Amino acid sequence: MKIGVIGSKYFLESLSVHFPLFPEVQFISFQYDLPEETSLLIEDAGKQTDLVLFSGSIPFYYGYEQVKRNLIEAIYVPFDELTVALSLLSISHTEKVTINEISIDLPDKNRLMKVLEESEVVVKSLYVKDYPWVYKREEGTQKLNIADFVQFHSNRHKEGKTHFALTSIHAVYQELQRLSIPSRFMVQPKHTLIESLTGAISLLKLRKTEESQIAVISIRDYQQKLNESGLFLNFLQKLSKRLQARVSLEYFNPHLIYTTRGALQVFESDIYDEIIGQMEQEFKTLFQIGIGYGYTIQEAEKHSAQALFFTDKFLKRKTVACLVDEDQKLQGPLFEGNHQVELKNEDETIQILARELKMSAKNIKLIHRFISINHFRAFSAAELEEYMSCTRRSAERFVKRLTECGCLSKIGEEHPYGQGRPRNLYVPAEKFKKLTEN
Repeated sequence: MKIGVIGSKYFLESLSVHFPLFPEVQFISFQYDLPEETSLLIEDAGKQTDLVLFSGSIPFYYGYEQVKRNLIEAIYVPFDELTVALSLLSISHTEKVTINEISIDLPDKNRLMKVLEESEVVVKSLYVKDYPWVYKREEGTQKLNIADFVQFHSNRHKEGKTHFALTSIHAVYQELQRLSIPSRFMVQPKHTLIESLTGAISLLKLRKTEESQIAVISIRDYQQKLNESGLFLNFLQKLSKRLQARVSLEYFNPHLIYTTRGALQVFESDIYDEIIGQMEQEFKTLFQIGIGYGYTIQEAEKHSAQALFFTDKFLKRKTVACLVDEDQKLQGPLFEGNHQVELKNEDETIQILARELKMSAKNIKLIHRFISINHFRAFSAAELEEYMSCTRRSAERFVKRLTECGCLSKIGEEHPYGQGRPRNLYVPAEKFKKLTEN
């Protein structure tokens, strides 16, 4: 498991102390000097890791649009009352100042008021500057003006109203130190840091568990004329190869295909055009499709049957697909009006590569899907040949072209069953990963 951590130098140093507690995880740090630089780091962090942990609400705010657009799994370290309470306690003990003599900036002043109220602390005056808009991510991005916060603390200090500054923004702390204004960055509670790392790992494990769930696809035509059709069964077997799945030879009404949720989701964007559209055209009929997810085969089969049952409730003027997940939640009809689901930027990138390699865009997409379904592990030309249903010579030619242009890298050999010639093994290079993740 790989987790990317985005934050200031100070935060990364504080958090990295706890990395050894989680030896099963590789942590990759992405450091910024100013929070706005998050937008320059998030793309690489998303591509290199399985999940991104932001140091707080500010960097998450600046990376939110890219997180949402690129479907990056991400969370941030929360700013809580414990942070406020420990910071105030530390200052009062070491600096011997009261809260009335401290200028404070934080995301939401209500956190401070809650701490004071529950501590039964009554204050005559407070010097507080907050930035609650950082939690309103859907309303457009505002600029966090570091100079404004530095001036806020500096002015209170020059006026003699305060003797100490407490800031939640590391860039502000650095500038206050440069100006020789007594100040400190808010305490990063050990408990909060470790809990954030634990939460990130738990979320990542949950996602990986979901990807490995069993998926069962139930398919039948409205007229039920294809139940025992050898041609239709042959079509489904070819389809199952592309999904790295298995077609049941025991059931024909409906036909059942067994795969994993992760494999199906990789294929999801092309389901309508490449499966449903092709089935309708080839067999001149409409279909009912039920997809079920589950942690066991029986559970996935049950949910698939439930999803198929719900397709009856919709008008039979077009193919209908429904899905029931592991929590028995129904989704559907799926793919409504979704005949064209390709993203323009992905299509343009693939078209450029196709012209460069003198390969068809279709074959590049097929290779992309094969690599994605297999979670970017090493593979041989023989495996690619089987997946693409092409000749060995064609598969080797594809691999050679992708290797020569830097999209694949040879990493070694394997000896299948200890017999025959060794097979070269390849992995996708960063160039190809970036292409397929756009």
